[in-house]
Amino acid sequence: MQAGTINIRPRVTQAKRGIPRWLVYFAIAGVVLGIAATLGFDAYSGKFGIFGPHFDIEQTANGKVIKVPPGGNINAAIAKATSGDIVELQAGATYVGEIKLPKKELTDFITIRTSAHAQLKEGERVSPKDAPLMAKIVTKTAYPAISAANGAHHYRFIGIEVTPETKTFIYNLVSFGNSESAANIPHSLEIDRSYIHSTRLGSARRGIALNSGDTVIKNSYIEGFVGPREETQGICGWSGTRNVSIVNNYIEGGAENIMFGGADPNSADLIPRDIEVRGNHLSKPEAWKKGVTVKTLFELKNAKNVKLIGNLLENNWEGPAFRITVRNQDGAAPFSTIENVEIRDNVIRNIADGINILGRDDGQKSGTLKDLVIENNLFLDLRATADMDGSGFFIKAKGGENITIANNTAFNSGNIVTFYDDIPVNFVFRDNIVGHGDYGIHGPIDMRAESTKAMFPNNLFINLNQIPASDYAFPSGNVMVQSPRDVGFVNIAEGDYRLGATSKFRGKGRGGKDLGATLSPVK
Repeated sequence: MQAGTINIRPRVTQAKRGIPRWLVYFAIAGVVLGIAATLGFDAYSGKFGIFGPHFDIEQTANGKVIKVPPGGNINAAIAKATSGDIVELQAGATYVGEIKLPKKELTDFITIRTSAHAQLKEGERVSPKDAPLMAKIVTKTAYPAISAANGAHHYRFIGIEVTPETKTFIYNLVSFGNSESAANIPHSLEIDRSYIHSTRLGSARRGIALNSGDTVIKNSYIEGFVGPREETQGICGWSGTRNVSIVNNYIEGGAENIMFGGADPNSADLIPRDIEVRGNHLSKPEAWKKGVTVKTLFELKNAKNVKLIGNLLENNWEGPAFRITVRNQDGAAPFSTIENVEIRDNVIRNIADGINILGRDDGQKSGTLKDLVIENNLFLDLRATADMDGSGFFIKAKGGENITIANNTAFNSGNIVTFYDDIPVNFVFRDNIVGHGDYGIHGPIDMRAESTKAMFPNNLFINLNQIPASDYAFPSGNVMVQSPRDVGFVNIAEGDYRLGATSKFRGKGRGGKDLGATLSPVK
């Protein structure tokens, strides 16, 4: 190195490290492909209608008909629909739920229907043989195939088959609400000419959870909801059910075909109320005699303003056809009650027992049953036999107020009425034709008391069990005959249990009415 010369060596530094450009390009490409794939899937399912097939949309004078291809996205079609529109599904095709009915600003129904709806006649009940004319919605998870969001309203289903395709247990195949407040109740919902069914024992607890308002279920077929050691129902509502009509359906349920109550609503304004059950066939298949939980056909635990009119109820081998029993089910609803119930014009057959009435919950604090009318019903065979788990009683009652049982005809092998503990206040049993059973009227009651005579006026009892006169148990003011032939029915062999023209009991009821029920012949 020369004197005065400064030797400067270049400084060696490490190059800055960064994300390689190829990796950045790769990531961007992946994001783009992901977005494209999502758009492509949604477009194929009809959500956006950008790439892939569009929904076939037909404009009509009343709105749009949005046609969803087999396997298409029903939720996307519902999202496109507005008031008065129709979402049409292909008859015979299968669509996978979960179909979720959203809360939308609707003033008229969005109708989800099969393309073959015209072949399912209005007002006529469908059956499984009509399934080929329906579109099928299945759930492959534990969630409902169809559910309604809080506040959802104005949705109608016509000609839809709904069923599970999963081994996972499902609580509700169709779920219309489970609201914690009255403001959130779904409403204005309808199921018409549809087939709702389970596929195997123990696969689903209930067909329809009916916790909604202004709801109609009609002309439909609901079957298969049963299991071992499981409280199952075809239809059940317990919170917010109001102004509902269940009309002209076939309904199966293991523990209960139809029930209202059974879980505690948050407040008294969510008590099920204003319910009409009319013209239905409630039944349990013979195959359910063993290995499954069977309790009753129709049960109320917490309800107001209920009408059960003109139904056929049959096949209950364990216990009563009806349970009208106040229950504060889980102890959190002391306001639980049953009020203003009318059971009229029904035919009941092949049953172990008749009607069990409980005026107050006997385990929890509750309200009181009030204003129950049971009138003009025909109970064909209430029997205690080897194939029945019951005693064949007609009425069993404890507590309650203002209960009237009038103009019924019952062929019961057990007691007329059994009171246990509290006798109801203002209980009247009049103008009925019923079997005496072995013990007649039974419980803590004096047959000679004037109060008892006032409770049981003007009934006709049939000595079906052929007990001696010394064992008769009913107050004066009633009549016993030894055989149904002595009543003067029109035609027992043909199922006509009205009083014939020559019957001496015609016109002997209140207001000149006949004793017993006046229903048309039973087929």
